[in-house]
Amino acid sequence: MRIAAPTILVAAFLPAVVTTTVHADEEINPSLNVEAATVVDMDGNPIPVSEDPGAPAGDGQNAADAQAPAGEAEVGADASGDLRHALGSKQSQDMKGYEPSLYRGKWFMPKKEERRRCIMDRESNNSYRAVSAGGVYRGAYQMNRGLAIGATHMMMKEVRKEMGKPGVQALKRLRKIPTQQWNRYWQDRAFWTIWRKGKGAFHWRGGAWGC
Repeated sequence: MRIAAPTILVAAFLPAVVTTTVHADEEINPSLNVEAATVVDMDGNPIPVSEDPGAPAGDGQNAADAQAPAGEAEVGADASGDLRHALGSKQSQDMKGYEPSLYRGKWFMPKKEERRRCIMDRESNNSYRAVSAGGVYRGAYQMNRGLAIGATHMMMKEVRKEMGKPGVQALKRLRKIPTQQWNRYWQDRAFWTIWRKGKGAFHWRGGAWGC
């Protein structure tokens, strides 16, 4: 059953907004790790986790393809398309199942798409609405609140440059919205921004999963 996702324009405020000292180009605190956890849907029902798919084909050392060939590493963010997704396009509001990353800007790595897919499968069974049983880890990538809020600070400089005031306003609203309510575009963008060409891969330790 597909759950209709509100756009990021809906003001779904948390009881308290978590603050952080992370800013645009600083690294996120390594203690704010994502951990594999039992996930539940919005009604509290457990979501079955798929069996271990093994290491994604052609992965290997993370740094090996940190710089993809010219024309591949940076597909080139279409500012108008990004803004459309940021404000709640139909594609961005599809909150269930794996799809190619909606974010394809500076930090996007085409050669790591299979790894991202493995992480989504392991962490949330590919549900952008997933919430861990304890409520700490949320969204497709099961980020805790500190990590998610930190990502908004890391994204700010680039969002301001790419989208201007509408994008900045949309990004700031994310800080008042539970992470599992961020649309697909923002969750994808947060993942790649934190991944940071492999520097942030430790946030998603995979153990036997190979991702």
